[in-house]
Amino acid sequence: MHDDDAPEQVSGFIMNRPLQWKPKAVSNLDPEDEDLNAKVKSEVNEELNFDLDDLLADLRSDLKGLKCGEEQLLGEIHRELDGLEKATGGKDFVRSFDQAVARLNTEVHSFESDAKSLAGNLKNVSVLAENISSRVAVLDQARGRVVECLQRVGDLRDLRTCAEGVQVAMRSEEWDEAAQHIHRFFALDNAVFKMSEQQSDVKDSGQSMKSCYDVLRQSAADLKQIIEGKFDEALAANDVASMERFFKLFPLINEHSSGLKRFGNYLCAKIEKLGEDNFKILQAGGTDDKRKNVIYADSLTMIFEGIARIIELHQPLIDSFYGPDKLLTLIEIIQVECDKQTVRLINAFIQKRQLDYKAKLVDGYVRSGAAAEKMDALELDVLLSEITLMHTRSELYWRFLRRRLGEAPVEVFEDEFYDSPEQRRQDQERIKQQKEERAKKLDVLLHRTSLSLKMQEILGKYVLMEQYYMIESVKKAIEMDDVEEGSLTSTLLDDVFFIVRKSIRRSISSASVDCVCAMLNNGVTLLEMEFIKHVNAPIRAGYPSVGWTAEAYQTAQTAYNVIQHGKTVAEAGPEKQRSAFLVALNNLRASVECVNSLKAGLSEDFSRHLNQISATEKGKLENSVSQMDDLCKKLEHHANLGVGKLCEAAFRNKIKTSAEVYLDVSHNISEEELTEYEAADPFMENFIAQLDKQIAHFENLLITENYQVLLNAIASEAVHQFERVIFKCVFNRLGGLQLDKEYRQLTNYLTSIVGWSVREKCLRLSQIVGTLNSETIEEAIEFLQQQQIGGVLSLNEVKKVLLLRVDFPRDKAKSVKL
Repeated sequence: MHDDDAPEQVSGFIMNRPLQWKPKAVSNLDPEDEDLNAKVKSEVNEELNFDLDDLLADLRSDLKGLKCGEEQLLGEIHRELDGLEKATGGKDFVRSFDQAVARLNTEVHSFESDAKSLAGNLKNVSVLAENISSRVAVLDQARGRVVECLQRVGDLRDLRTCAEGVQVAMRSEEWDEAAQHIHRFFALDNAVFKMSEQQSDVKDSGQSMKSCYDVLRQSAADLKQIIEGKFDEALAANDVASMERFFKLFPLINEHSSGLKRFGNYLCAKIEKLGEDNFKILQAGGTDDKRKNVIYADSLTMIFEGIARIIELHQPLIDSFYGPDKLLTLIEIIQVECDKQTVRLINAFIQKRQLDYKAKLVDGYVRSGAAAEKMDALELDVLLSEITLMHTRSELYWRFLRRRLGEAPVEVFEDEFYDSPEQRRQDQERIKQQKEERAKKLDVLLHRTSLSLKMQEILGKYVLMEQYYMIESVKKAIEMDDVEEGSLTSTLLDDVFFIVRKSIRRSISSASVDCVCAMLNNGVTLLEMEFIKHVNAPIRAGYPSVGWTAEAYQTAQTAYNVIQHGKTVAEAGPEKQRSAFLVALNNLRASVECVNSLKAGLSEDFSRHLNQISATEKGKLENSVSQMDDLCKKLEHHANLGVGKLCEAAFRNKIKTSAEVYLDVSHNISEEELTEYEAADPFMENFIAQLDKQIAHFENLLITENYQVLLNAIASEAVHQFERVIFKCVFNRLGGLQLDKEYRQLTNYLTSIVGWSVREKCLRLSQIVGTLNSETIEEAIEFLQQQQIGGVLSLNEVKKVLLLRVDFPRDKAKSVKL
């Protein structure tokens, strides 16, 4: 390599092959001749314009590494060859290896030639496949045209056959056969009709398609007039068999609407006769004197049952010859006459029962609270029952129509008919959508009928009068409220909830969800307002207190009531007030159970009578029923307030007085005094005995739930009063032991009457007693720290408790920290 090639080699090193460039001028330098080396390096540096020292150092390092790697690879190859040579028994291994390589090379060339041959064959096959595919496409197109042509030929032959057959059938008055030919003619492809228009230049009109087409068209028009005339003749002669025969022919000549209209008019005439007969029976007073109170509901039922029988009888005929969708069309036709007959009957009911007049009176009273003439609630009872019965019958009729329309048959194919599961799924979706559309159309039809609008009108008046009936009945129950001997509650409880339950259940019998929700709202409102107001009146008046001061005040109050209000002493006395208070308290608590029982019973009624409602209507019912949960909470709240007042009036002062005795008992005691206290308890046994005596007085006067709540309130009050007097006493170590004993006596008694829940009420007292029962302040702090999780005493309270111990250093007690 010459020196003038050095720049090109360096450039090649930098851009492409860094390990192949090895300039001879540099590699042949004598390492010991430093001057020569420096001269050569400086010349190279001047030509290349950069320093090669670092570059050469990197190259030498890389070269050294490559040489080491090369030596390792050669060593491994020699070891493998030596091993193979030994394995071959010392034969010429290199020669064998070359022969094997030659054979492998030959096989590779063979594989390559075979691959090329295979590629050529595949290319030829591809060309042939494309040719075959194009020819198959041509054959498919030709076959499709042949099939289409054969279909056209068959249609033309059918056209000619129909033209000839319909003429023969018309001449021989075979109307069924003629209708079949016309139906076959209408089923032909439209392309045949277009072809007939193009054959007007054919001279032989008797054999031309145009002639056949004209013959069939004219025959269809003539046959329509004949079938309509024959049907009208059969209708006039009341020949049901002939009517049904010609009714079946209308769909064959594409006159569905005409056939349904004529047949619908025939059914309307039957419904009109049915309505007239029932109306005459109604005007004559009915057939059963026992059912005069519901004679209009019975007459309405007879009309609905008659229409249902008519539809049930003729539905197979409609479904088979007209299709399931046409049943809705027939219902639309006959519903007009149904509305006419039922609305006439309902108008007679409104007039005879004076519904408008009574509703007006009730509305005036409900709005203003006063009226010149007031309705008797008992007179409305029978009327309200008949209204709900009429609406129930209407709802059953509408359900019948929905069920009949939903059961209409649809075209269903076997699994082999479908090419894929997706096609079957799409067909099922189509069938489902058809049913839903029919149901929606029927709902729209029924909601717009005169019958539906009239029923909604009288149902609105029913809700108003039912509300009036419920309010007036509850007021009468309040006036007649009494307490039977041996009963803890008054008769008001059973009477009021019987009335509310009766009204709501009567609305359920109407089968109208909106009506039921309205009555639920009215019933809950009545209980929240009138019922709670009356029952809670004695609670608001309070429980007469005991003691000489309270007795003096009660005596003065009794005298005032006797003079001012004309009451007797027994009616105005404190004993009467106490009895009324306790009965009201029991009524409030028992009302919670009554409301829960009412809710459970209504849920059963809903599942039994309203099991076909929609999800939206079910949500309305659940929302209305949920108001009863709020009502229960209000009743419980008032009952708890009443128990609190009872505890405050009948127990607080007595417990406070009994607890004050504790102040007379010393708790800064000696060993001898402690022994005396153990022998004869100075306070707690008497305190518990007095408390138990006071509690026992109310055990038979309160229902179980109120008695338990009262026991809890008394327990809280007893603990509070005992804690209060503790803070007024002082203790030493032995006094703390006596206090601990007294605390355990009290908690054991309260637990026996209330239960383990009382332990929570005694938690604060427990910490006070435990602190006072400690030997040292350190032990008291340790005790309180152990109680830290449930600790209820603040730091200031802890200091106050510690200061109650006369044997604790006051300075240390004041400076204590938790």
